[in-house]
Amino acid sequence: MEKKLWAHQIQGIKAGLVLRDLGLFFDVGTGKTRTLIEILRRRYAEKGKLRKTLILAPIIVCPNWKKEFAMYSKISPRDIVVLTGSGVQRTKQFLSAVGDTLGGAKIIITNYETTQMNELYKLIMLWTPEILVCDESQRIKNPESTRAKAVVRLADLTEHNFLLTGTPILNSSADVFMQFRALDRGETFGKNFFAFRNEYFHDVNASFKSKQSYFPKWEPRPGTYQRLQDKIRAKAVRAVKSECLDLPPLVRQTISVSLSKEQAKAYREMYNDYVAWIDTKSASGEPAAVVAQLAITKALRLQQIVSGFAKDDNDIIHRLPCPRLSALKDVLESLPPDAKVIIWAVFQENYKQIAEVVAGVGREYRELHGLISHKDREQNMNDFRSTPGVTVMIANQGAGGVGINLVEASYAIYYSKGFKLEDDLQSEARSYRGGSEIHEKITRIDLVCEGTLDTHINEALQTKQNIGNTILGWTKDFAL
Repeated sequence: MEKKLWAHQIQGIKAGLVLRDLGLFFDVGTGKTRTLIEILRRRYAEKGKLRKTLILAPIIVCPNWKKEFAMYSKISPRDIVVLTGSGVQRTKQFLSAVGDTLGGAKIIITNYETTQMNELYKLIMLWTPEILVCDESQRIKNPESTRAKAVVRLADLTEHNFLLTGTPILNSSADVFMQFRALDRGETFGKNFFAFRNEYFHDVNASFKSKQSYFPKWEPRPGTYQRLQDKIRAKAVRAVKSECLDLPPLVRQTISVSLSKEQAKAYREMYNDYVAWIDTKSASGEPAAVVAQLAITKALRLQQIVSGFAKDDNDIIHRLPCPRLSALKDVLESLPPDAKVIIWAVFQENYKQIAEVVAGVGREYRELHGLISHKDREQNMNDFRSTPGVTVMIANQGAGGVGINLVEASYAIYYSKGFKLEDDLQSEARSYRGGSEIHEKITRIDLVCEGTLDTHINEALQTKQNIGNTILGWTKDFAL
């Protein structure tokens, strides 16, 4: 039996049939994919036929789009084509689908990287899609990226454009410009990013332009957030998970962990001098040197040290005594033995460390990260979701945090994480989304070492979240 539409989905469908272009700014897990499919079904019915539709999405999400079309429409699977493989392979798949004359009306699903495959991109431009869908549209927020510019050129050709994302604003309120440039061809915020920036922001360092050390710092002008909100809401429907779904409570816990003596020494040396000396001897018999040439590398090395290892200048891994692993072991032993748990981490060495801890407490696990093939990912997800004895998923926020439903998990443990707000929000939504009603509560546990980079990462993520909430802080129903 087909799942009943939620109220916010009905509002989104109404808006999608009245407005030429629409942003579905739905929190992850609130059903934006199905909402868009319902809009497309009705748009096709208006013309009495399928229309040329291009869906751009993260690569891991592309197969899921075809599955959702099968669930919520009667469109023939032959008319829904997912482009995969190399540029040459995708070009053959595309031409096979739409015909050599480029006249075939099909639903073409592919990832954003297709726009950088020159021959295929030219063919898609000649095909001239009537409808463009940008899923996870924050991927085109950068006005300087060739990807975003290529998407905009496609968007200028279409009759209808749709943006789908729960996080249109990740780093700055200026993130909306390029997404809306693609949405409505420049109607809302114009076609020139610099004109947009000058209207809504000002350079607080402008008085220092004559100095050699000058670097611009753009901040919103007074009233910018409200102006942006008013313009965005005219062409978008917002759905906030906590307000539109009857979900169980999300309980957040922070467990403070300390550094071992060896970690503290390495952390202090790296922080102060960009070089840390590890007692493990190198091939020459001398202490191994862990070196950072740049600030970004320094931050990476500090994160690694905090998570329990260091990589020297010969790319040799040195594990460090790590209370964080003991804390993880304690947490796992305190949970019900049948509880499903996702453990999130960002480094390859972490996967190995975590796997050893999980096996040590007698739990069976699967893995979901960049080292796992696509085929094995699917199998691992199926095992985690349907096999009672498999209770732990070790996953990377980037590789496993998008387009995956893991609502069987009632616990999410963040062992290590990066600075990307998108990865943090997306990963949290793997287990906290529609379908989580099967649990009394969802628990998120962050392992944090106070006074280290952990604290700065949490603050940075929260600051970016606050900016987005300020501008998108509305859930007004769309009115006909």
